Amino acid sequence: MPTVDVPESLARPHRLVRATRKALGRSQDAVDTRGRAEVIPLFVSRPLADRALRIMHALLTEAESRGYSVEAHTDLQRGDAVHTLAIVIRGRSFPLVLTERTAKVPYEPTPQELRRKERSPWTPLPKYGEEFNGRLALGAPAKSRYQRSYSYSDGARSTLESRLGHLLHDLERIAAEADRQEREKELREAEQRRRWYETVAQAREQQIEQHRATVLNGQIRAWRQADEIRAFCQAARVRAGDAPVAAEEALWLEWAEAYAAQLDPLKGFLRTPADPPAGREVLRELA
Repeated sequence: MPTVDVPESLARPHRLVRATRKALGRSQDAVDTRGRAEVIPLFVSRPLADRALRIMHALLTEAESRGYSVEAHTDLQRGDAVHTLAIVIRGRSFPLVLTERTAKVPYEPTPQELRRKERSPWTPLPKYGEEFNGRLALGAPAKSRYQRSYSYSDGARSTLESRLGHLLHDLERIAAEADRQEREKELREAEQRRRWYETVAQAREQQIEQHRATVLNGQIRAWRQADEIRAFCQAARVRAGDAPVAAEEALWLEWAEAYAAQLDPLKGFLRTPADPPAGREVLRELA
C-alpha cells in the first residue's frame, strides 16, 4: 500500500489548511471548525491542532496529485447550512472530518454549577463527562451515507499518519465499486428497454394483424351479403315468370341491387387497409 508522507512542518500549506488556520480562533481547550464554511472540519484538542492540519495537508495534497479534486461544500438540510469537505473521485464526493476521540470520565462541575447546586439542590448534574484522549480519527462524518465505509484512527500499533494510504485506497475502491454497480444498472436498464421495445413491436404487429383480419372478415361478410342480395333479387324475378314485375316491386329490387353493389368489396380494387393508431391502452393489452 503506497504511503502518504506527512511533513514535520508546513512551509507551503494546502489552501484549505491555510483557511483553517485562520479559523482556529483563540480557544486553548478545543478546536471545532465543523460548523464553518470553506475550512477543514476539525474537532480536536488545541495541542493536536497542528498535527491534525499536517495530516490533512498530506492527505489533500496526495489526493490532488492523483488527479482527484478537493471541494468544500455548503448544503441546505432542513433549513440549516451544513458545511462539508470532500475528496471527489470521478464525480463521487467522499466527505471527511477529523476528530479526536474522547473518553468518559467522572464529571467535574464548574464553580458556577456548584453555586447553582447550593441554591437549588434538586438541580441534577451529570455523573460523567468526556475529555480528549489524544487519539485522532479520520473518516466519514456521522449520519453520512459513508459513515461506516471508511475510517482510520490512531491505534496501539499504528498511527493515523501510517493509514492515510489505506484511506485513499478505500475511497478509490468504493468509487470503483460504485462505477461497476452503475454500469451494471445501466446495462440492466438498457436490456429492460430493449425487451420493452421488442414487446411493444410484437404487440404492434399483433394489433396490425388483428386489424387486417377484422377488415378481411368484414369484406367477406359484405361480399356474401351482396351475393345473397343479388340471388334474392334474381329469385324474385324468376318467381314472377313471364308476368311483368309490379312497378313498386321493381323499384325495391333495383334499390336492393344497388345496395348490394355498394356492399360488394369486389366492385373495386382491393388494397391493404391502413394500419390502426398505435394506442397505448391497446398495446398494453396485447403486450
